[in-house]
Amino acid sequence: MNENYPCDIIQDLLPGYIDEILSETGTRVVKEHLEECEKCNHVYLEMKEGLNSEEELNETLALDGFKKLQQHTKKLKITIAIFAGLLTLLLLSIFLKVFVIGELLSSHEVNATDISYDEKTESLTISGTINLSSYHISRVVWEESKEEADVVHVLVYGAETLPFQQKKTDFTVSIPNMKGKTAYLASPEYDRLEVYSWENDHYQKLAELEDEIYRRLPELDKDKDALSYISGIEYVNGIEGICYYVDTVVGENASYWRFNNQLITDGDFEPQNFAVWISLDKPYQILIYNLETGEYTEDYSIIRNN
Repeated sequence: MNENYPCDIIQDLLPGYIDEILSETGTRVVKEHLEECEKCNHVYLEMKEGLNSEEELNETLALDGFKKLQQHTKKLKITIAIFAGLLTLLLLSIFLKVFVIGELLSSHEVNATDISYDEKTESLTISGTINLSSYHISRVVWEESKEEADVVHVLVYGAETLPFQQKKTDFTVSIPNMKGKTAYLASPEYDRLEVYSWENDHYQKLAELEDEIYRRLPELDKDKDALSYISGIEYVNGIEGICYYVDTVVGENASYWRFNNQLITDGDFEPQNFAVWISLDKPYQILIYNLETGEYTEDYSIIRNN
């Protein structure tokens, strides 16, 4: 060495030497000292290693921060995509609901213009229109009533019409197996309009069957024992028929009559514990249905015992 500098001075210069910010003379002095001083060279190596570790730590922290930023950005993008998807689905569902699927129309907004029952196929065909100028018919369906036996509800749905959309205001629906049943325009069930009744459509046939029952069962008094048709068709031993409840008028000089298919009396009705089944086709067969045992019989004594 040309000059003998103390180790503490050299060690103070080590950070600048490592960072290469010393003057040319200072760099040379430190370098020559390190080549000859094992102690300072050891301190130099430790200091350089520590600085390298700190740099690596800073780089690691910076990289971790970048990764976290990437993850946050990715999550944000996913959140935005999910929100956009949900918003799109919401808008699409609203569009479909308003312009495609539509809403169930009230019975007073629908006109049944033609109703026909086919005796051979036992199917009912209903044609009609709607009374809403800005709506078109989106669909027409029918369903069996969950509350009443032998009752069918016809449901007409209407949707708003787009400017470029063809407007359809008429419909036709066919309902199979309508023998013995009643059909209503319904929306919902408490707002419904009867459009077809098999009973009313075949009132002459039912009147003929009732006369046959009174003729064959003289135990029944036509003026006192009222027959009430039970909806539907009842098959007994593979034969089509219908059933009637029997209600007897009780009261001095009491009588009964019918109004809108409802039995009315100025006395009281006493329901009997049997029903009468009669086949639809000739020769007419008549059976007694015991409401207590649930059995059909040709034994008419149950009538006499009531």
